Amino acid sequence: MTDSSKTLTFDQVTNPATLWQPIKRASPNFGFTSDAHWFRFQIDNLTGHELTRLIELPIPFIDEVNFYHVVGEQLLTTYRLGDEKPFAERVVKHQNFIMPVKLAPGPNQIYIRLASTGTIEAPFLIWDPEKFHEANRDGNLVQGVLIGILSVMVVYNLFVFVAIRDVNYLFYILFVASYLLFHLSLTGFTFAYVWPDSVRWNSIAISTFTASTGLFACLFTNSFLKLKEFSRPAWAWVSFLAVSCGVLTALTFVLPYSLTVRLGAALTMPVALTALVLGYWRWWRGAGFARFYCLAWTSVLMGISILNANKFGLIPSTPWTNNASLVGIILLVVLLSLTLVDRMNHDRALRVSAQSTALAHERKARAAQDALISLKEESNRQLELRVKARTGELNQALDQLQTANDRLLFLSTTDGLTQINNRAFFDNALAIEHRRARRTGVWLGLIMINVDHFKKINDTHGHLAGDACLQALAKLMRPFVHRAGDVLARYGGEEFVILLLDSQLTSSAVLAEKFRIAVEELQIDYEGQVLRLTASFGVACGVPDQQSSPQDFLATADKMLYLAKNDGRNCVRFSAMNSAKT
Repeated sequence: MTDSSKTLTFDQVTNPATLWQPIKRASPNFGFTSDAHWFRFQIDNLTGHELTRLIELPIPFIDEVNFYHVVGEQLLTTYRLGDEKPFAERVVKHQNFIMPVKLAPGPNQIYIRLASTGTIEAPFLIWDPEKFHEANRDGNLVQGVLIGILSVMVVYNLFVFVAIRDVNYLFYILFVASYLLFHLSLTGFTFAYVWPDSVRWNSIAISTFTASTGLFACLFTNSFLKLKEFSRPAWAWVSFLAVSCGVLTALTFVLPYSLTVRLGAALTMPVALTALVLGYWRWWRGAGFARFYCLAWTSVLMGISILNANKFGLIPSTPWTNNASLVGIILLVVLLSLTLVDRMNHDRALRVSAQSTALAHERKARAAQDALISLKEESNRQLELRVKARTGELNQALDQLQTANDRLLFLSTTDGLTQINNRAFFDNALAIEHRRARRTGVWLGLIMINVDHFKKINDTHGHLAGDACLQALAKLMRPFVHRAGDVLARYGGEEFVILLLDSQLTSSAVLAEKFRIAVEELQIDYEGQVLRLTASFGVACGVPDQQSSPQDFLATADKMLYLAKNDGRNCVRFSAMNSAKT
């Protein structure tokens, strides 16, 4: 029975002349309405003795819930519940409305009046107390798992944000936290466990967190998709939605809940739809990291659509429809994690491209410098003026190169797989130490190492096994290269190189032999298999003179490495500079 005036009393609705209408739905849902609704149903107790039952209304945000139990003409039990009353006044301390009733033998009439400024749903459930507690335990377990996942993601990403200070993580954390509080308010857990005495706050919490969730979703979308750089109109539209959600968040404290909850529900769809459309647009325009972002918002949009359809009375209220948006948000959390990985790979590719550009500039600069030196030696006074002009251009190019090198220094000095120095770092160190050794007259040693039959390892066990072998070799080599100034680096592929300062030929060869034996004895446990390796070593040592260059040392060590390969691998070949002894 619908009471549009909200004036009908219990005595009036129990009058035989009152007209009742049958409910055709198994789970009545009247959507957003300001009318009061009366429900009447009969429970027949055929056992011949009194039974205790629990009547549950699993919708915790109804303002007024008045319960009447009538047997014959006698009113036996009355409850006045609702989320406008302190939680402590509830008969059963539960997030939903639980109404205990002792059923007399025979027919028992139940009357329930519902009134609310939000939606009215009436999926009443009648429970045996024992069955209720079992179902409640299972339901709380499921809710606990889902809520726990969201809570863990909030805490985890908070630590990530503190570590890297990426604003995307901040907006993501605020978005997930707002949604988590919205869900806890919607399911009544916050009123039961967090603010049981804050009736006024509890009455607006759903609309407040609905609006704040939309606000942080818009801020995350603008930041993550870089809309300000990509499309100013798209950025302006999302910013408008963010401002709208922010204003609505503030207005929930002053405007009626019946208005703000409708506005919040109305804003969720354009926010989610906008995030989804812009994500697909960015993906279509080449932003590969947006693919998982699109899948994430697709799941959220479906969840929000199901929840809104339920709240507007278009579909019945079930555990699935009530928790559809939570399932969608769980998928969002997982898929956005993949999105962050995608974006990290995208940024890594950009760094590699920048490094290649810097190396190209460096080669051009060196070529220009060689040309200038030759020109200076052969030119007359007139040509020297041109050299000065060209030198000015070179200095400008070197300044630009230094700026780029400073930016890429951290990224370009460490090998990402083995976490030891990379070739660029080694080349620079070799040039510096070669000049120092030439000036001071000390020995310089160079050991080149190549893993034997490495391609066979990749072909037989896979590239991941090959990566594991290279990591194990790098770990094995570190203790052998312990002196200050000595350099260990990955030279490329399966090749490593060691630069030894003040090391004569004998000591360098002995060190190479020790390491060769260690490699031969190394056992690498990979996926239950034991992998074994051998390596070939080429050693070059000498005191640099004015005619030698770093490349001479590399060429000699490489020649010795080639000789070790030809001599059957798994051996050490060494040579002094400008000497044929091995």
